[in-house]
Amino acid sequence: MRRPAQPKLRSIPARPCDLKQANARGLLQLLQAHNPCSKADLVRYSGLSAPTVSSRIARLEELGLVERLGDGRSSGGRPPGMLRFNATYGYVASADIGGTRLRMMMTDLDGAVMARWSVMPGTKQKTPDGVCGLIAEGLETMRRQCQIPLHKVLHLVAGAPGITNVTEGVVLSAPNLEGWKNVPLRSLLEKQTKISCSIENDTNLAALGEHWQGVAQGVDDFVFIALGTGVGAGIFLRGHLYHGAQWSAGEIGYFGVNGRERGPMRTSESGQLERAIGGRGIEAEWLRVLRASPLPVEKEMTSLKATQIFDLAKEGDSRAIEVLRSTARILANVVTDISLLLNMDMVVLGGGVGIHQSLCRETDNLVQRHEFARPVLRSSGLGTEAQLYGAIAMGLRQVEAQLLA
Repeated sequence: MRRPAQPKLRSIPARPCDLKQANARGLLQLLQAHNPCSKADLVRYSGLSAPTVSSRIARLEELGLVERLGDGRSSGGRPPGMLRFNATYGYVASADIGGTRLRMMMTDLDGAVMARWSVMPGTKQKTPDGVCGLIAEGLETMRRQCQIPLHKVLHLVAGAPGITNVTEGVVLSAPNLEGWKNVPLRSLLEKQTKISCSIENDTNLAALGEHWQGVAQGVDDFVFIALGTGVGAGIFLRGHLYHGAQWSAGEIGYFGVNGRERGPMRTSESGQLERAIGGRGIEAEWLRVLRASPLPVEKEMTSLKATQIFDLAKEGDSRAIEVLRSTARILANVVTDISLLLNMDMVVLGGGVGIHQSLCRETDNLVQRHEFARPVLRSSGLGTEAQLYGAIAMGLRQVEAQLLA
C-alpha cells in the first residue's frame, strides 16, 4: 500500500538529533516500501553507512517498530538477517462528520483497513457533544470488533464540514451543523476518547486521501471539489494542503453564481454556490423544472434526491437533463475560475453528488472547450471514503512523528 507522502531524507540537517531522526524516518519508510528486507538492502537503498543503518535499526527495534524474521536466502555467503516493519505496533482511526452521516475507519500502521463503522445521527446527536459521543462509541465498537486494546490506538483524525483552525483544533463554523461555532472539537474528542486527536476540514482531508490512494497520486497541484449536502474545495499546492491566512481557503460554497445577486456572506449561513448546486439546491431546481413542465408529474418524482435526478437524466428524461446541464454549467464556471487563479494540473470531483459520472462528463465537456485553464477533470477514486483515507494518511504522519521524536 502506498504510504502518505513524506519529506525526502535530508542530507545536512540542522542538528545531530535531527540527523538521527531523519535517518530513522527514512529507513522506516524504506522498510515499509520493501517489506521485508535486510540491513544490507537498507544500506543500498538509503546510501547510508552500514554502522548508521545498524544503529538506527536497533533503535527502531527497541521501539517495537521493527521485527527480526530470521535468515533470508543466501547468495553464496552468510545468509542475511531479514527485517520487517511491525504494522500492528499500533493503529490509527479516522472520522468523517457529515451533514447526514458519521463515518469512521480504523487501520494498522501500514494503512490496511481493519474496521469501518457508520451511523446516521439523530437530532440530539448532531451537537458537538453528541457527535463526540458517537465517535467514542464508533471507536469502541471498532476496537472490540478487532480486539484492539485502547492503548494501541495511537491517534484519531476527524474531519469537520466547515472552517477549521487546524492548529488550535477548533471548528470556527459549520453551517450544515446547527450550533457549530467556535467548537473546541479536538479537546472535546480527546476528553471523550482518551487518545490524541487532530482536526481538519473534511474536504481538505478528501484531497489528502486522493493524493495518497486515489486518482491524484503523484499530482502535487490539484483541487478537490466536494459536492454533497455542502460544497467545498481542498487545495493541494506543491504537495501540501493550502489553508489560507484565516483557514477559509477552499470555502467555494460562498462563490457567487452568474446572474444572481450575492448578499453579505455569513458563517452561520450557507453560501450562494452551495445553495445552487449543493444537494438541496439541485433538488429545488428539479422541483422548479417540474412545475414549469407541461409533462405529467408522478408523485414519487417530487421526492427524488440529486443523484436520482442525474440517474434519470442518464435514462433520457428531458427535465432531468435540463437540471444536469444547469448544474454542470455552474460547476464548469467554478472549475474555470479556479483554474485561472491557480493553474492546477487536475480537478477531482467528489462528494455524494460530485462523484456522479454524468455530472463529471457534462462538466468536463464544458471545461475542455477552452484553449487554456482546462485542467484534467476526474471523478474521485475513493468516493465517499476519500475523507476517511485522508484522515488515515494524516494520522499515520502524526504517529510517525510522535514515535520518532
